Amino acid sequence: MKKVLLEPFEHYTEKKLLGIGILGTLIGCFIAYVFHARFDGVLDVHFVKAIEIYHPFLDNSINIITLSLLLFITGKIINKKTRCIDILNACLIARLPYYLISFGNINNYMLMLSQKLLNFDPSQPQLMPIGGVDLLLLLAFAFISLLLLIYFLYLLYKGYQIATNAKGALAIGLFILAVLIAEVISKYLIYTLY
Repeated sequence: MKKVLLEPFEHYTEKKLLGIGILGTLIGCFIAYVFHARFDGVLDVHFVKAIEIYHPFLDNSINIITLSLLLFITGKIINKKTRCIDILNACLIARLPYYLISFGNINNYMLMLSQKLLNFDPSQPQLMPIGGVDLLLLLAFAFISLLLLIYFLYLLYKGYQIATNAKGALAIGLFILAVLIAEVISKYLIYTLY
């Protein structure tokens, strides 16, 4: 089980990875819709008051396509034999654990807490709008979200590394650059479209 969670690209065929990735993405998008989560950037998740059913599907499609395209381009720089399907599978599979962040907003809980904190005036700490339990839950959510982000990036790099046969600092640098540029482009496209 440990190998499957840490090295899925070495244990499944490309067709199985593609099927799991697409099915998992569809389920992840539906969960995001139910819990009002917007994946409005390759690395971003925000909770909103109202959401249309197509928002998570469009958000994640833009994120996956943008990320796949940029990683494919950098993959070709590293290894001319890099295949698009392998990069796409890496992007699809790596994002699956990231969709779990949506569960943090059950009954709009995280949205409510974040809105209270945004309205907080730090010059009046005695008027802290949330209690100790809420603060602990918010910190736990932030910690779990950070772990899921790290796991997403780990899986993405493992998939990228296998797809491109990447080694060394150039591969790491191109990977980081591609992810950051994909974040900017996806965010721009999502907010330009709606």
